[in-house]
Amino acid sequence: MEGYGQYCPIALATEILGERWTILILREMLLGSTRFNDIHRGVPRMSPALLSRRLRTLESAGLIERRKAGAHHEYHLTEAGQALLPGIAAVAE
Repeated sequence: MEGYGQYCPIALATEILGERWTILILREMLLGSTRFNDIHRGVPRMSPALLSRRLRTLESAGLIERRKAGAHHEYHLTEAGQALLPGIAAVAE
């Protein structure tokens, strides 16, 4: 997604959150999904390759972190990611 070229908090947030599927990934994580396959079950029409890219984008933006959990990895919301809950809940209402 091409950026807006503006240094405005709303424009910067939209560059991350406005990409297709991103809000739905965050929804799954806010509902407790932490493993790749669990997140993917919540967005079954999304390709695994695209999910991987979105997770990397969210990680580089500081909204999630990837943690080693035995032989697998888990994805957890950071404090910044958890702070999105009221906004996502408001959209759902």
